Amino acid sequence: MTTIRLSNKLINLVIAGFVFIGLTYFVSANSEQQTHLKTVTRDDIINVINNTPEGEVPFLKETDFRGQDMSNIDFKAANLFGSRMKAANLSGSNFENSNMNVTILSKANLEDANLSNAELYAVVILDANLKGANLSSSRLIANMEGSDLEGAILVNVRAGANMKNQPMGLMRVLLKNVNLKDADMTSADISVCDARFANFTEANLENANLSECDLRRANFTKANLTNANFTGARIDGAIFKDIMGEDSIIGLDQKDS
Repeated sequence: MTTIRLSNKLINLVIAGFVFIGLTYFVSANSEQQTHLKTVTRDDIINVINNTPEGEVPFLKETDFRGQDMSNIDFKAANLFGSRMKAANLSGSNFENSNMNVTILSKANLEDANLSNAELYAVVILDANLKGANLSSSRLIANMEGSDLEGAILVNVRAGANMKNQPMGLMRVLLKNVNLKDADMTSADISVCDARFANFTEANLENANLSECDLRRANFTKANLTNANFTGARIDGAIFKDIMGEDSIIGLDQKDS
């Protein structure tokens, strides 16, 4: 009976992985050819924001501003659902409480941007610059492979799989080859993540949930792992050198160094 449960769990994980990967590729493949998207300029964006009635959020759903300079703009919790922002300069901009679900942010510059409490579900953020960005308390289910989050703030980020909604709830955050050096991930939930080869050097992962994550060959050198949960995580080849809080780590019975 136990073997059957484990097999079903594995099947659900595989299905969910294919679902998310399929969605990622579908969104990516169609990002360049969706003719219903409205191309907008910086002035257009600012005009919409400034003319939004008090008590409402700016409606910027399915807009296209790929490659444009949208730095240091306060988006005022805008609805950006399905928008294309590939290679855009969004540095220093404020997306707090914004709906950014199903957006394309690959190769975008989000350095020092505020994405706290933002909805980032089924988002593609490949090879993007998020140095110093604030993603605290955001809902994050995204493909972030190859992105740079050095010094980023991910306190209380909600990036874990929703085990109560299977198999779709098992869609997970993909952090393969992501740079999280010196990131603040206090109490972050990234359970069931794929963080192979990720760099967690000197990151603060106190009380973070990394259960069931694939952490093979990830680097945790000098990271704060106080009360971090590694239950069920795969750690083959991962580096745990000079870590903090080693005695309090949950579920980490064997470490490579």
